[in-house]
Amino acid sequence: MKLSRSASLRVNRFLDQYAPPVLRDSTIFRRLARRMYGKLTIDIVDLKARAFYLSRLDLENFYVQLQSRFDQGVTDLTPASLDAVLRSVRGDRVLDVACGRGYLCNLMAERGLEVVGCDVAVSSSPRDASGPVQWVNGNVEELPFRDSIFDTVVSTHTLEHVQQLARAIDELRRVAHNRIVLVVPRQRPYLATFNQHIHFFPYEFSLLAWTGTGRPHTLELVGGDWLYIEDCAVG
Repeated sequence: MKLSRSASLRVNRFLDQYAPPVLRDSTIFRRLARRMYGKLTIDIVDLKARAFYLSRLDLENFYVQLQSRFDQGVTDLTPASLDAVLRSVRGDRVLDVACGRGYLCNLMAERGLEVVGCDVAVSSSPRDASGPVQWVNGNVEELPFRDSIFDTVVSTHTLEHVQQLARAIDELRRVAHNRIVLVVPRQRPYLATFNQHIHFFPYEFSLLAWTGTGRPHTLELVGGDWLYIEDCAVG
């Protein structure tokens, strides 16, 4: 049975707050995680230790494999964070990086926006090429777009998966003209987590340590996840 994002947040919050670290890092939780994911090209428990040594292609293939084997649902966003992201968009031309199945892309297109959806696994799942959204294969660490080409760049539940976090943020800023909108989970790091995250943001400063505070921004907890909005300096 697949949990909704809101339900999985409650479970993770309970485990983060009330299960002691000595238990969370124990073989019990590692066995549970392995049983949940089964055999993969990369052991789910070893992922955090190995991820930063893998080639970009190997890590991309791992996530493509996960997408093909597990029902990820239409979106990782809670209703509250989804509404907040949609309200945060500025301008007409929008890029959604690591767009998944394109749920958010399609919602933005329905609002009359010019939307590009970018993901490492775009070609591995069916897309409506005749629809209003343009689909592009691409990795957040090396986006295939010109500088400042999008009014708003959105990336939700992406940064917790990337190898080079600083580079990914730089790329999002590079292609944005007006604004970047980020959503990341609030979660503590443990050896065994029931997801494929390799970066963790339990506190506000956990994300600000990477984004810095030198640009106009807001950061708040919305729907159980961190919502970061940064306005780009123009001119």
